[in-house]
Amino acid sequence: MRAALLRGREHVELGAVDAVAEGAAGIAISRGGALKAYAHHDPNEDGALLALGDAGVLVAVADGHHGFEAAEVALEYVATHPAPHWTEPGTVRPASWARQAAAVLEDANRAILGERGARDEGYGPRTTLALALVRPAEGQLFYAALGDSRLYVADAEGVRDVGAPPAGGAAFLGQDAAAGAALAARAAVGQLPLAGLRAVVLASDGLTQPGIGVDDPCGAIAQALGAAAGEPAPLRPLAAARGLAERACAAHRRRRSGDNVACAVVWLELESAAG
Repeated sequence: MRAALLRGREHVELGAVDAVAEGAAGIAISRGGALKAYAHHDPNEDGALLALGDAGVLVAVADGHHGFEAAEVALEYVATHPAPHWTEPGTVRPASWARQAAAVLEDANRAILGERGARDEGYGPRTTLALALVRPAEGQLFYAALGDSRLYVADAEGVRDVGAPPAGGAAFLGQDAAAGAALAARAAVGQLPLAGLRAVVLASDGLTQPGIGVDDPCGAIAQALGAAAGEPAPLRPLAAARGLAERACAAHRRRRSGDNVACAVVWLELESAAG
């Protein structure tokens, strides 16, 4: 398995966007285009992950609160445990996805709670988490999104948000010791056929937050994908992830109110060609 992890604590230059890509996946991170106008612990509390195996591509983003630790712990858990399993042949089936996603949310939550003493005993580090697993052999996109980090898909008709949490589902990993089923009930967990999809995009709320991020997230994603389509094929995932983070930073500068942003893109046309 090939993997890359962008940790917020390592990317703290205001206005800078750092990105990395491998195969059909690209991830990007930024402290943001302007200073945060709200109380926070660390300059950059977000993170992004990509992992590629013989049978799948996994991307994830996390938006930490009350410190960078929770986002980092969640993404490192995903990279170390489910990612090597999920990206290999014969390990994920449509009928088992909801159960597997619930187990991963529970285990990542437990890992964060084990680190909570790093800040204090009252309101410890916590994080959103959005992940997308592309499995070409099964022809499926599997996803889970907890909190306000979101998942979008692009097809010939445009870009749509498929990762909105259920009503009353706003939640974090690290918030409490909820079991997997309870966490999954707060999350958007599902699957979609890959047929007809052009790209999968994840973004933390540095892109989407009203008054801070872009006015039209789906429109901004469409613009980033459209601009990246003009690049040579191997560079498109990197260009799309970077371009989306840059659009978020431009919105922050315009509004003079910033936030961290993490983005991930799987360019499905490249994945189909590789398959």
